[in-house]
Amino acid sequence: RVREAVVSTQSTGETADSALGEGKHDTVVSIPLTSSTEYKNIIKKCAISAGFNVVDLIPETIAAMVSADNTAVPDDGHTVVVRVGGSSMSVTLAKVLSGMYSLVDHMEEGIGGNLFDKSIGKFLCDDFNRKNRCKVEENPRSFSKVLRASKGAKHNLSTMNTSECNIESLFDGMDLISNLSRPRFETLIQNDLNKMKDAIQKFISKHSDIAINRVVLAGGTCKVPKVQSVIGQLFPNSPITNSSPDEVIAMGSASHAGMIGKYPSLSTKAESESDGTVSIPLCPTDIEVRVGDTVTPAIPKNTPLPCLKEIELPEGNVIVIEAGGKCIAKAEVPGSDDKSKVSLHLEILEDCSIEAIIKDSFTNERTSVHVPAPKGA
Repeated sequence: RVREAVVSTQSTGETADSALGEGKHDTVVSIPLTSSTEYKNIIKKCAISAGFNVVDLIPETIAAMVSADNTAVPDDGHTVVVRVGGSSMSVTLAKVLSGMYSLVDHMEEGIGGNLFDKSIGKFLCDDFNRKNRCKVEENPRSFSKVLRASKGAKHNLSTMNTSECNIESLFDGMDLISNLSRPRFETLIQNDLNKMKDAIQKFISKHSDIAINRVVLAGGTCKVPKVQSVIGQLFPNSPITNSSPDEVIAMGSASHAGMIGKYPSLSTKAESESDGTVSIPLCPTDIEVRVGDTVTPAIPKNTPLPCLKEIELPEGNVIVIEAGGKCIAKAEVPGSDDKSKVSLHLEILEDCSIEAIIKDSFTNERTSVHVPAPKGA
């Protein structure tokens, strides 16, 4: 396993050198969510030996969400990441709060696209045996050729309606010539799809009380249209993010690397605990804004800090910022009237101090408010 990792990272290093020039490249490496410390160290050493400067390791499912959220801060709620690779699948439930991902549950199964290869291979072997009165699967070399052709057909049928499966001199000088349509392919893999469906259903049944805001697909097998359809049926009320599922993990890792390159302090700012978790400052209570009798929720409790919010406020001269239902700041907007449109720029820093700017868009008046950090914060 170590040798495979070394060969893989060396090949990747050569690709990076050809694209970016020789030298050490700052790199984020994606790894399975349940990777052990030993596995992480092996992967990191292999990447370093291949010429990479590893700035961070990121779980594959988190990388998929980072890629999906690359252009905007995600809405608060719950996200399910379904990753189906070549030999395994995983389902991850994560809570999203102000751009922070918190793991709720995770499961893995030995179900992947290799099952599709075997189902197609069995069909091709049966067809070849029937025509030529032989048992091609009993010849290991010939059967490996069939599996390679099956894998190619699977990839083709992810984007096309038909795929040719031709193998010269497959068995005793006889050629395999076959044509596989997408409907036939989907019929052949139905039992494999049922296994995936049952595994996902079992997982989500444990969390039936949680509303799923979205589903992110990752892994090359999720390119298969029928796989996307089955997953979509399991989450009928949740939007499915299925853009380039075979690239989404790599894109998320690259995005994370770019963020660390832009803000180098991110890699050292978080304090890592002995169990591998990270300490992140959180907002200790609900922050609300009161204008007259109208209360507008601003920042919920346990939001990661620092945090920035822009809030449109209702009409009113006196604006009160409350923490846990208690007034912590009060300000008046001079000249506010019916034509005014008042907005609040609210920022809570890591020490829980608050900086606020109240702006009247009609008069262009600005009022600044500072709330010092509470004692002991």
